Amino acid sequence: MADSADVGRSRATEALLLLAVAVTGMGQTLVFAILPSLGRAANMAEIQVGLIITCSALVFAVASPVWGRLSEYVGRRPVLVLGLTGYGLGTLGFALVFQAGINGVLQGAALVLALVLARSLQAMVMAASPPAASAYIADVTSIAQRTRGMGRIGAAHNLGTVVGPAMGGALAVVSLVLPLYVVVVVSLAMALFVAWRLPESPYIRQRPAPERPFSVATALRASFASYRDPRLTGILLLGVGMFMTFAVVQQTLGFMYQDRFSLSPAGAAGGVGMAMMAAALSSLLAQAVVVQWLGWAPQTLLRLALPLMGAGFLVLALAPVPAVAALGIAVTGLGLGLGMPGISSAASVRVGNDEQGLVAGMMSACPALGFIIGPVLGTGLYQWLPQAPYWLVCVLVVPLIVAAWRVPGHPQD
Repeated sequence: MADSADVGRSRATEALLLLAVAVTGMGQTLVFAILPSLGRAANMAEIQVGLIITCSALVFAVASPVWGRLSEYVGRRPVLVLGLTGYGLGTLGFALVFQAGINGVLQGAALVLALVLARSLQAMVMAASPPAASAYIADVTSIAQRTRGMGRIGAAHNLGTVVGPAMGGALAVVSLVLPLYVVVVVSLAMALFVAWRLPESPYIRQRPAPERPFSVATALRASFASYRDPRLTGILLLGVGMFMTFAVVQQTLGFMYQDRFSLSPAGAAGGVGMAMMAAALSSLLAQAVVVQWLGWAPQTLLRLALPLMGAGFLVLALAPVPAVAALGIAVTGLGLGLGMPGISSAASVRVGNDEQGLVAGMMSACPALGFIIGPVLGTGLYQWLPQAPYWLVCVLVVPLIVAAWRVPGHPQD
């Protein structure tokens, strides 16, 4: 009976953790789906919208490993709660600034600066959630279970991304800023629920107290040193490249829907929301079915993921109507759904338990590092030639496919 009760508590704990991840995924993709339309409504140029994401991604990439390291000291739960709280409050600030821009209270450089500052401050704190969640899963899974565990994290994230774009597109018809206020309420409610119900991970509860006090400077030095760690460098670069190509597409999609398909900002937000929902569903299918049932090794997932992303990019480049563009995004999402757990588990199994927090932070920084370059590159090219971003990613994915085939198996294999 006790064993059955323990199993029940373990499942309830994991379900709560995955729900928190889903809420974060919902908020992120909702913002990405409506951001181009918000930018147009506030009379911003495409590259200015890309600059918002680039600057916040840089902050996120620097902060993620620090939060991951901090979770080794104070625990996974408080770091996760802080990340959710920061996400909710940061989204509120971001929404208020955009509202001021749409109403004409802020304009031009002042609006762009305020949006960059608001989003960057939000990114600094929300960066706590992903590494805390990933490290928690690493704490409670063996090496043999790690790929499936990271797959569940990815599936939860994508479950949120199914809801986020659809909800954002539907609410944007009422008001372009309304979806952001909904994210505020949901994120803060989730932070309270996690603080109330999520127990600390068993690894943190049982391990001895760290010998040295936590230091941000030490954590930063350790994270920068980890980027040069031969166990992790190749995996990190592959992950950054994968997310950079996706960022180029994601940050130009809203503009493309308005221009190529002659849609209004609200209509484009709805169309992009549906396309991203299709991508999230295909990604969820990959992580909930392929990763969980087939149990493929990380390198196998990566060798399949990158060609699928390339095929999706090609369809998108040639898409004559929104339905074909949505198909291209769905195929891209399928590839990304296989690639995310492949990257995370390939890195996680190469280090010991005492490094999981730091490595989780690094892997959480992978999307952010890709989004440092991708949005500005994509939106800048789009202003020059609307087709250019999509043909660029078709070319860039080729060396990534080659690199995926060179990823070795686990060192203990």
